[in-house]
Amino acid sequence: MMPVAPEVSFCATNLNTGDRIAASIDSILELGAAIDRPFEVVVADGPSTDGARATLEVRARDDPRIRLVTHAERNRGYGRRRAFEASQGTVIVPFDTSIAYDARYGGLLAAYVHAGGSAMLFSEICALRRATIEAVGGWRDLVGGEDVDLYARVIERFGLVAWPTDWAASQSKAMGSYARQMRYVSGARVARWRRILAVQRDQIVGANYTVADLMAFNAAKPWGRRFVYRLFFTLAATRARTSPLRPYRFPRNNYLILREETLRSMLEGRERALGWSGPAPRLLLTEDEVGYLARRSRLWAEATGRVAGLVGLKGHAPAAR
Repeated sequence: MMPVAPEVSFCATNLNTGDRIAASIDSILELGAAIDRPFEVVVADGPSTDGARATLEVRARDDPRIRLVTHAERNRGYGRRRAFEASQGTVIVPFDTSIAYDARYGGLLAAYVHAGGSAMLFSEICALRRATIEAVGGWRDLVGGEDVDLYARVIERFGLVAWPTDWAASQSKAMGSYARQMRYVSGARVARWRRILAVQRDQIVGANYTVADLMAFNAAKPWGRRFVYRLFFTLAATRARTSPLRPYRFPRNNYLILREETLRSMLEGRERALGWSGPAPRLLLTEDEVGYLARRSRLWAEATGRVAGLVGLKGHAPAAR
């Protein structure tokens, strides 16, 4: 009997998550089973040196649903693209190998798969149609900002359905952004500095940020820290202007595209079309993000009185429901 082609592909890039990879893969297999459609798990592993690749090799050998793609790049966008190109599903679910996902997201993913349509699903774990990813050019080889770079292009052309949750089970297991990037660095302090600068450069490219945008995110910081940030952001922006990868230019930066369309989806109740019996959507943001959106987005500023039940602060207790 010929094997059934996967309809859903869970795709990830990975490097040095030896202490997290097994739990993450286990959670993805549970989500895949909940969808009740043929699925695969494709992981593109860079040169992991902490046992993560060995774990993936064993899992791929023992479970035909898991496939390992190896490469030598320390580049998240490149890894995303390699995993996507090696996948077969018509629905792509990007995931982070540092997170063990809450099993309840399986119901949301199943609802999205069965609902059809070309809009992307935005939640703690997102989902997109393969055809939409291909139509906008896919992931680019950015070391940071690779997801928002893609998602903005998809949203502008195909739209978004948002169903974020405030479930703490997965949120608490997410690796911080600094720790995530340091997995890609070996060597002395200079190497870490270069990596941080490269990430900020590519976040400027991927999110179409200006230095003013980045400073607005840090408006509440002390004066001295803001001065240092401005110097750093200016240096990164200078590097971005000479990068071979250029930002996709939209009237809004890509972060605003994502957050405004997420809020618009929740205000309009677009999630109801999915027919999932999950909790009401609730987006968790940092205080800096909330402040930035209030200053930079007319939609968020005008909707202030309507978002109380839709938005919460990361690190705070979930709202009682």
